[in-house]
Amino acid sequence: MSLRPKIILLFLSIVLVPLNLLGMITYAYFSKTLEDQTYHYTVQVIGQVNQNVNAYIDEMHRLSLLPLYDRDILAILKNRSDVHHSYYPQTEEFERMSSFLSTLSYNRQELSGIHIITRDGSLFSDLGSPRTVHRLAEGTSDWQEAIEAGNGASLLLPTHSPSYVLGAEKSVFSVGRLLRDPDGFRPLGMIKVDIELSFIESLLEDVDLSEDASITMIDRNGEPIYETGKAIYPLLKGKGEDVWQLAERESIAVDGVDYLPVIRNDSSGDVQTIVFLPEHHIVGASQSLRLFTIGLMLAVSAVVIMLALVAERSLTKPIFELRQVMALAEKGEFHHRMNRSSKDELGQLAIGFNHMMKQINELIAKVYQTEIREKDAEIKALQTQMNPHFIYNTLEHINMMAITKQAYELSDMVASLGRLIRYSIDQKTRFVPLREELAFVESYITIQQKRLEGKVTFSIAVPEAMRSLSIPKLILQPLIENAIEHGHQHGEWPGEISIKGWQDDAYSYIEVRDSGQGMKQETIERMKEEPERGAGNQVALGNISERLLLLLGEQARLMIDSELGRGTKVTVRLPKT
Repeated sequence: MSLRPKIILLFLSIVLVPLNLLGMITYAYFSKTLEDQTYHYTVQVIGQVNQNVNAYIDEMHRLSLLPLYDRDILAILKNRSDVHHSYYPQTEEFERMSSFLSTLSYNRQELSGIHIITRDGSLFSDLGSPRTVHRLAEGTSDWQEAIEAGNGASLLLPTHSPSYVLGAEKSVFSVGRLLRDPDGFRPLGMIKVDIELSFIESLLEDVDLSEDASITMIDRNGEPIYETGKAIYPLLKGKGEDVWQLAERESIAVDGVDYLPVIRNDSSGDVQTIVFLPEHHIVGASQSLRLFTIGLMLAVSAVVIMLALVAERSLTKPIFELRQVMALAEKGEFHHRMNRSSKDELGQLAIGFNHMMKQINELIAKVYQTEIREKDAEIKALQTQMNPHFIYNTLEHINMMAITKQAYELSDMVASLGRLIRYSIDQKTRFVPLREELAFVESYITIQQKRLEGKVTFSIAVPEAMRSLSIPKLILQPLIENAIEHGHQHGEWPGEISIKGWQDDAYSYIEVRDSGQGMKQETIERMKEEPERGAGNQVALGNISERLLLLLGEQARLMIDSELGRGTKVTVRLPKT
């Protein structure tokens, strides 16, 4: 049977389907679809809000560690670690603490305040002394006891009123941590980051839920962090309901109203979000849909036979045309196109087919051009392979001529140059043993010593145990070259350049130090901020720093220390693996 009689038969079969059965199926289907859409929309939106809140709290957990990395803050905390000996904070302590805390809270409007409480009860805050109390007795608040019990872990504190802020009217939720001495792990104080509830409200601004819906955020202990709408969570908790055992999409009755719970919980997060959707809103929309479905089926029954004949022609004509053009494409004739006769899906199908034919033609041309470029690349690769061998043979010939004429210094320089070129051209590996890198540097130094005529001396002091260390290739020679060119001005500034290596428990260090003219501190800062815009030595140092970051991660660093008129020290820090 061809397509045309099938289409007519299909339309007539639709008319014979019992309208009441079709209405019931349609109503049931769309009711379920509407419920699913409402549920999945809520899951997606609330899941994103829950993820954003947990991500922000994780960021605050990390922020609470920063005081332990500041020497001045640690010194203040240690000076005030005696709970039995207390004195009023000095102005310098207030200023240093205020500056540090203000830096942490900079451009974070959602923070109500960041506070550090020392063991002797002194309170430092980014809000300034006029807005907070100066002293806070130990154990006077539940949150203090919770932080003490946390034993150094960062904790999420439920909603509470910050009594230490003068005139505080808004409640906050907080992240707190007991600060412990990194050396002896003794308690030094605590840090408390207060977050305004308006932060969560800002995340919920674009959430479009029914007015009767309730949104509750709780911590891992079931304590409320934020709640909006009807207070359903406290009612359930007051009845002894285990909120953690609530099953999603299982109706729960509260005050005679059935709610559909939506729970979003990140296993690694501190906050769980629970949304209670009133079922009568979803069912009410379904009832309207039922009436609409019945009316629609009656109207469709009246016109379906008339549409059968019209639709048969409008549907089959483009399909038959597509079949003819596809038959030509099977024979390799990709230049034929379909005529777009309408703007519906069949018209879009014609556009898609025409676009596909165009892409096939373009791909054929691209494949042809790619094959040509690959052939050219193979030829260039062969030509490139010839050049290094020619250079090596030429240098070897010059070396033999120098030895024959007893020009041994020239022979040493040529041999060193050959090793330099061979090491630089070899791109098979990104990492080499430190021993090979030092051998390459020694060859470079041999040439420079002849050129500088003893005006600059060199020394290498690297322990034998470090020489097997794997390091990124070509990171030391640019440092030596910078020291000669910019530190000693090609010998116009006599002195010494030394290479020194050592290790500690976590890192390996390689230091290149010169006694040249040095740099101003402003120049060093500019090199760190915009290395790509600097002069030759700045660009080289920037490239080395970028390679260390890409190849070894953030633990690898290039550290620069210089003093004008006394020299420069560049240290490469490599993580132990």
